Amino acid sequence: MFGYVKPVIREMLVREHEFYKATYCGICRAMKKHTGPLSNVTLSYDSVFLALIRMLYISDGEIDAEQKRCIAHPLKKRPMLKENLAIEYTARAFAVLTFYKLKDDLSDEKGLKRLGVNFVRPIASAANKKASLGELADIVDNRLNRITELEKSACESIDAPATLFGELLGEIFAHGLPEGDRIVPYHVGYHLGRFIYAADAAEDYDKDVKSGSYNPYALLYGGQPLTSANKESIKCGLLLECKKLEAAVNLLPYGNRATIENIINNIIYLGLVKRIEFLDGEGKD
Repeated sequence: MFGYVKPVIREMLVREHEFYKATYCGICRAMKKHTGPLSNVTLSYDSVFLALIRMLYISDGEIDAEQKRCIAHPLKKRPMLKENLAIEYTARAFAVLTFYKLKDDLSDEKGLKRLGVNFVRPIASAANKKASLGELADIVDNRLNRITELEKSACESIDAPATLFGELLGEIFAHGLPEGDRIVPYHVGYHLGRFIYAADAAEDYDKDVKSGSYNPYALLYGGQPLTSANKESIKCGLLLECKKLEAAVNLLPYGNRATIENIINNIIYLGLVKRIEFLDGEGKD
């Protein structure tokens, strides 16, 4: 969905890469089971990060893999995580997030992209209902509606909508956990959400200026081509958010789960930084 929350594969050990892929396949199977046989068409690898965080809050005995075939890979069995509480929750939560994000996108997209959103939306709507996470759905809907209100008012601050998206992801990461376990996952989701919103706005700058779509950076910089100084300022803000995210991630209860810890660290310290390399290009000076 976002395309930002991924590891740098070449920096992973083989067992880490296999576990990462097995987690994705486990979520895919869980979506087919809990949110509908077609709901997995909306799945992305971003979901794995949520599952990894939630797996730190279940017992070691609940994390196991098995060799399975699937429609996407019918000829050869591949490792897939067996369903556990973290996998099931991720499948349901991702279905909720996908539906409300598509609902929000419908008001922004035009032409072929709008047709694409309309095509997938009935599948996402059915998946959202089957997810049975009404309280979380209300929170997601509320935050996206408030972001829409800021966009309609042409809010020039990147901080205001980014904070709302941070609150949205914070609740997704922490929902349903015991009160004492909520704090760290919430802050992981919160700072990740702020990062994603700001990074996405920066990446869409030229496209949004051309189409006249809302973009807080476009309002801040008057829609002019970004200078090297502008890009450096945006990147510094994103890296600062990464530092806050790192501080939260360092408080997670890893225990002896080195594989999960290494994958999470790869995503945070390498993947997110690599994803914003588009800001390293020369600006108009």
